[in-house]
Amino acid sequence: MLCAYGDATTSLRDEAARTYIRRFSQLTDTELGELLTELAETAARTLEAEGVDRADQSATYHVDVRYHGQGFEIPIPLTPDTGLDALGKAFDAEHERLFSFLLDNEHELVSARAAVSGPRPNVQAVSLAPGGEDPSAAVTGTHEIWVEGGWTEAAVHDRSALLAGNVVRGPAIVVEMDSTTLVLPGHAATVHESGSLLIRPLEA
Repeated sequence: MLCAYGDATTSLRDEAARTYIRRFSQLTDTELGELLTELAETAARTLEAEGVDRADQSATYHVDVRYHGQGFEIPIPLTPDTGLDALGKAFDAEHERLFSFLLDNEHELVSARAAVSGPRPNVQAVSLAPGGEDPSAAVTGTHEIWVEGGWTEAAVHDRSALLAGNVVRGPAIVVEMDSTTLVLPGHAATVHESGSLLIRPLEA
């Protein structure tokens, strides 16, 4: 259930990336900005095809930077307006934070990414209408079940027709599209306003 809830509340997202190895001396601020904008446009078109309007989209950008001659890079967040000078300073600060030293080598861009996201779905919690304890309006029939060594007749309830406060006394069956709940004899299921069934033993 938690996986399904997470899927239902996750924003649509697409990411476009490109390997683009250039030393900073081989780049310009304009070229970097155009690269990021082009990647964002690619991802935005994908979301637009999924029904997400451009006005509802937001983009974030990262580039992987290293010192020329190094074999590993560090991801740095930025915007299409970020210049190479500011990017180099951001990389130096992160490199010093991670490794406690800086190099004199020239900075080198390795790759760039733009991630475009849609709005987060507005999923509201279920709140059932209130009802009395009597759940008879949700009864759809009866069915024999085998309990404690013998057959007994159980009322079958449609879960979608139950109201908050209804009390389903066992033996009973509550059915829905994806599951079946058994309420044993001597037990009762109280319908919570969230739709949950709270099953407890009946008091002797």
